[in-house]
Amino acid sequence: MRARLLIIVLGLLALTGCSSVGGSSPGEPAANEADATFSLQMIPHHHQTIEIAKVAMQKSKDDFVINVADKIANAETGEIEQMATYLRSWNIQVPGNDANATHKMAGMMTVKDVEALKAATGKQYDDLFLATLSRHLRSGVDMAKTAQAKGEHIGSKALAGKIIVSQTEVLDQIAAKQKS
Repeated sequence: MRARLLIIVLGLLALTGCSSVGGSSPGEPAANEADATFSLQMIPHHHQTIEIAKVAMQKSKDDFVINVADKIANAETGEIEQMATYLRSWNIQVPGNDANATHKMAGMMTVKDVEALKAATGKQYDDLFLATLSRHLRSGVDMAKTAQAKGEHIGSKALAGKIIVSQTEVLDQIAAKQKS
């Protein structure tokens, strides 16, 4: 999946005749491959987070789990739209929500991970959800750090920074909950 994504990004950049695509607004620095790759990978990553968050809001009886799931699902829904807007402005197709295609992408939960979550109940479910979400959010933070380090697009880098802060905050909350 990662190689296919890179080929798509490089092909789109080659079609434009340069190594970057225009900024989202006049005067804004162009986006480079790192910016496009960030959005192309983070959108499916966010879709998967939202998928498990919806399950948590239905299955869990723990207020903390329900609140974390709701918070992360709402934040990531808005972030998906922002990244989709960037991709469209760069004439890059926005990835769909094909779980089968994205389970193999780096940082994604496997089909087995998602099925284990769906099968678990009670406190076992809550503990598994928080552990799985933590791993998933850490991979999202890593992706965002790469985008900040290698990207050029101001909006994309700002969004990556926002993701780093908000997901690190959730990770800290989960860690505190797990210690209590």
